[in-house]
Amino acid sequence: MSNEVEADEFNIHWIKDVVDEVLARNVDEYVLSTGKSPSGSIHIGFVRELITSNVIKRELKDLGKKSRSLFVVDDYDPVRAFPPSVSLSLDEWVGVPYCDIPDEFGCCDSFGAHWANELIQTFPDFGLDPEIIWTSKLYETPEMLEAVRICLKETEIIREIMIKYVASDFNDEQRVQYLETMKDWYPASVLCPECGKFQAGAKGAIKPNRVTDYDVETDHISFECPGCGHKASVPLDSVRVKLTWRIDWPAKWYVLDVTCEPAGKDHSVKGGSYDTGLEVSRRIFDWPGPVKVPYEWVMIGGRDMGTSTGIVFSPKVWTEIAPPELYRFLMLKTDLQRTINIQPERVPDLVDNYDRFERVYYGLEDVSEEEQELARLLYPLSESRPVRDEYLPKLPFKFAVTISQLEEVIGTEPVIAKCIEVMQKKYETLVVSDDVLAHIRKRLDRALSWVSEFGSERDKIAVPPKVPDSIISTITEDDKKFLEILLGILRGPPLDDEELQSAIFESAREVGIKTRRAFVILYRILISSKSGPRIGPFLNMLGTKWVAKRIESII
Repeated sequence: MSNEVEADEFNIHWIKDVVDEVLARNVDEYVLSTGKSPSGSIHIGFVRELITSNVIKRELKDLGKKSRSLFVVDDYDPVRAFPPSVSLSLDEWVGVPYCDIPDEFGCCDSFGAHWANELIQTFPDFGLDPEIIWTSKLYETPEMLEAVRICLKETEIIREIMIKYVASDFNDEQRVQYLETMKDWYPASVLCPECGKFQAGAKGAIKPNRVTDYDVETDHISFECPGCGHKASVPLDSVRVKLTWRIDWPAKWYVLDVTCEPAGKDHSVKGGSYDTGLEVSRRIFDWPGPVKVPYEWVMIGGRDMGTSTGIVFSPKVWTEIAPPELYRFLMLKTDLQRTINIQPERVPDLVDNYDRFERVYYGLEDVSEEEQELARLLYPLSESRPVRDEYLPKLPFKFAVTISQLEEVIGTEPVIAKCIEVMQKKYETLVVSDDVLAHIRKRLDRALSWVSEFGSERDKIAVPPKVPDSIISTITEDDKKFLEILLGILRGPPLDDEELQSAIFESAREVGIKTRRAFVILYRILISSKSGPRIGPFLNMLGTKWVAKRIESII
């Protein structure tokens, strides 16, 4: 975001449009749902869905409406493939639901619980508070069993719906083959009581243990496991069953009474799984289904993220390098139909820009009425926690990136003191409250994590314990004269950044060496490099006493 907000950069009208559509349902309680299969580390792109749901709920509550949100963990899904990082054997666990697979890290009840909890633990940071629904537990309820029973009774209609949507783009040969397979197709699979699997074969060669017959009078189902060969005819309530994906989704909508659910473009395309589910809702469960809210994907560094491909940038990683409020802001200011490309290397600019946006909200920036209005609307929705009555000053992130790398060199207390000094100058007056100190500490930690993981070589600073002999040997007599003059200045009265910068220019001219040479000498003495952060501020960050001692060590 530049100093002046671009009018077309923000498209938050989508929030009101969606809320109006949800309000039109006119129900006693509005239920906002989201869902994800815990097949591995869940990437931050999914948080766009969670934030969308959260904002709709916030807006409904502000209007005095009763609303709540859900996060449905699809841990009852069977394994089709493992992400590259998983050490478990696919041959052993393929077809087994995530809820029945052990956690390879040993800290959670199951594989599915481990990866779901990795995400759930970040919810407070992102201002999210949905009720957690575990699909494996949901299928144990009488309500879900009844939904399965309804679907089995209405198999003929469901077959029609599936043919309508799934076969719509098939050529003649594919359509004939599909129609043949659908003649004895049922919309549910059985977890084989012998081998514990819903299906045989991995992704690309899956054979579901599908119900082969259902007797409405006796409520018995028949099945034959394609994996181990076990077959039986048993009461529906005596085995674990699961509806096929395109039917499972609307059944959960029905059981959970979902009013609205956002969904990514892969599910929301015309004729896709969402549209299939809406027709199932109307024709099988006799209700309209939820309000469909499609959204575009979030990319990372120009690449699509995916658990299966191993391209994952987790919400936990984001909280380690940047404020969660910034992520909410990036999601909300962009229309749902636009792709968002997160570039981790741009985090310092993004953070400092969001800090400015926050100051606009608190009336601390001289901006247009349009930008003030935008901040009044968007800032409260971006914040993870209730908005403070008064502005809490923020340490500039770019400054934090540099000084956080000096903590091991000059110590924690001098670093915090420098941060307070910078903030006092920036905000003219500042009471150093506990909240301010806590913010400084958090920002330093995030800045250091960011530069360690995503910073360029130019961003990174390494101060060796002493000046290497190889550098000392390159210092000429004129260089030493320059350093001696500078040493005298450093021992004198304190100078601000600009005064110190000017003093270096003057010292170089006095000796007769080029200014560039003077800078190179200092950078090499301090960080063994020919370039680095702007020299005046950098010397003040290190502290003139520390810098003087460093210079003394070589002359």
